[in-house]
Amino acid sequence: MDKTITSIFLLIGLFLLSANVSAFYSDVEILTSKAKSAAPNYSVWQTHGYGYILEVIGEDIRFYDITKHHCILNKVETGEYPSRNLTVEGDAAELDWFTVHTVKLKKLSRLPTLCKQSLLLNTDTQNIKFSAPEVFDILWFTFAEHFAFNEELNWNWHTNYKTWRDRVSDSMSESALAEVITELIDELGDAHAYVESDDDSFFAMNNIKWEKFRSRMIEEGFSQQTEFSSFRDFFQALSKKRNSIISSYFDKKHPPQKLNRSLLWASLPHEINYLSIDDMSDYTAEETIQADIKEVDKAIQHIMPMLTKSKGLVIDLRWNSGGYDIVSQRLLSYFIDKPLLVGSKSYRTENGFSKPENIIVHPATFDRYLGPIVVLTSGITMSAAESFLLGLAAREQVSIIGEPSNGGFSDSLPKQLPNGWSFTLSNERYFDHKGESYEYRGYPVEKSFEYLNAADLKAEKDSALIEAMKILK
Repeated sequence: MDKTITSIFLLIGLFLLSANVSAFYSDVEILTSKAKSAAPNYSVWQTHGYGYILEVIGEDIRFYDITKHHCILNKVETGEYPSRNLTVEGDAAELDWFTVHTVKLKKLSRLPTLCKQSLLLNTDTQNIKFSAPEVFDILWFTFAEHFAFNEELNWNWHTNYKTWRDRVSDSMSESALAEVITELIDELGDAHAYVESDDDSFFAMNNIKWEKFRSRMIEEGFSQQTEFSSFRDFFQALSKKRNSIISSYFDKKHPPQKLNRSLLWASLPHEINYLSIDDMSDYTAEETIQADIKEVDKAIQHIMPMLTKSKGLVIDLRWNSGGYDIVSQRLLSYFIDKPLLVGSKSYRTENGFSKPENIIVHPATFDRYLGPIVVLTSGITMSAAESFLLGLAAREQVSIIGEPSNGGFSDSLPKQLPNGWSFTLSNERYFDHKGESYEYRGYPVEKSFEYLNAADLKAEKDSALIEAMKILK
């Protein structure tokens, strides 16, 4: 569930039934026995927060999305996790879905009737008539029960419902509904909220800082030049120039090393090292978390002899749009010498938020770099890159310069709609080691440097990198 939209270009059902919450749970007895046992071949569980019911069937887990008004089979999550990821102790369980913390569950006696109906209806979605009001309401009430940042936006789902619902009619087409939903997502500005159609294309997303960056650097820059005829070609040229400028500072005696798809090591003057981390996932063609973890170990252990001899390290996160928190924690483990309180995390519940649970990262058992670090960030630095940033900020001898990060810390909560669309939202709050939240506003910097500043590009220099070397010299 820690999956995020890691590509920077991406930053460019059961029908709603008229049933109340008591009707939804009337046929479900919550079990209270305290016998300890392994997960049986068949069992049913409800998550604390997150809005899921899990049905364990042999080695597989079916996910159902639930609100007070509906239940729908979640095809995005179903089949993603084997039943062995569910650890059972009596009538409680924990699901490891590759996030910082496991998700806690309680046992139910049976699958709710609405979820059984959802399973039957989802066997042949082609025969389900599209209903814009039903699709809209499922999305709306899911956000209403799980969205974590209503207070920051001064947003009230109850009072705003009629205004938005009046724009949706029984005869509305999918494309017309998509326009309304797009406006809603734009209004929320949630960095982890997007809606994806059943052909795997994203039609609604609005990462505020990415939109500003695109407007400033890509759209304006594109309009002021004649060399490139497409945004894509212009964007690729911009990226190439960025890389060329950075590499101009590298020590020619020690050729840079591309460690994998996302990690680049280089030597800078004055015995300073440079490490660029472009993503927190998909380091290998295998594209699994386990492979990413192994690749982190392999890459960092390979360059550690150079790191330990250096007088300082620049870590460049300016192009890092996220990935998996546990990958970022593995990276962090090579830069600390004792267990480190990174911060804490809580999730939205029916009555508010869960108690924040501490995030503690333990040092790697291999050699570690413990010297001074300067971190370069931008408004594009987000998600798992920001959780990595929180860890570095909790460490001694760390300076952070550039632009405040994106402010999209929460994991993405994947949900399903009955017409085949899927969507995600932010349902969690991250806090740093001092208990401060930086959602939306981003993690602050000590010195400001606009990323891909037009003047810098023209002069072919990187002011933030120059400052980082001054700090470490």
